[in-house]
Amino acid sequence: MNFIPVGEVKINDPKWSKQYSLVRDVVLPYMWEILNDRIENAEKSHCIENFRVAAGNSNGQRFGVVFLDSDLYKWIEAASYCLAIEKNEKIDSLCIQAIEVISRAQKPDGYLNTYFSVLSPAKRWSNLMEGHELYCAGHLIEAGIAYFRATGNESLLNIAKRFADLIDRTFGKDKKRGYPGHSEIELALIKLYELTGQTRYLSLAGYFLDERGTGDYLFDQECFQPGHTYIFPEMKYFKADYFQAH
Repeated sequence: MNFIPVGEVKINDPKWSKQYSLVRDVVLPYMWEILNDRIENAEKSHCIENFRVAAGNSNGQRFGVVFLDSDLYKWIEAASYCLAIEKNEKIDSLCIQAIEVISRAQKPDGYLNTYFSVLSPAKRWSNLMEGHELYCAGHLIEAGIAYFRATGNESLLNIAKRFADLIDRTFGKDKKRGYPGHSEIELALIKLYELTGQTRYLSLAGYFLDERGTGDYLFDQECFQPGHTYIFPEMKYFKADYFQAH
């Protein structure tokens, strides 16, 4: 199936043209200010600051929900769809700033997650049920693909590929068993395969799907490990069917 690229679609409609202009001119710039904690009297996001903390460029503390990294990735993806439609130096410059912050937070082996890098570096991949490492990785991959397709700039795509390659080295048959508690990386890996032609990404997506419901409920095994603590205490009551792993 062939999909029409976003940049080849032109909208000239009283309602949807107005909605697009609203996103481009108001929503994306406002969200950028939110992610940078610059909106007066608004609850602090700490999203971009977390990347600076993880990179060692800030002495602050990592703050916010475990999956907060994905907010910046989603912003870049949304901005990229606007850039695919038309050039916009202001939005592109903000994307470049964001990518530079993200790049500095990536570990030498490709790992990228501010929560675990700052707060629990020894517990990587130990809480796939709640940790959202693979979920955030999926949104990073989608953002990297969207920005590359819109601009031809590979900077974020290369960051995403380095992380995807680490995940591929970590999970699979005869490697660490696992699957994400929150599905997202599967579709991102398929998009990465479509872009790169690298079949290992498609195979990894298939692994995460096929490993579910095999008879071994892997999240129980996680939770029974000595020293395990819940990020979301209510999760202890959620069963395999909630995670599509029954």
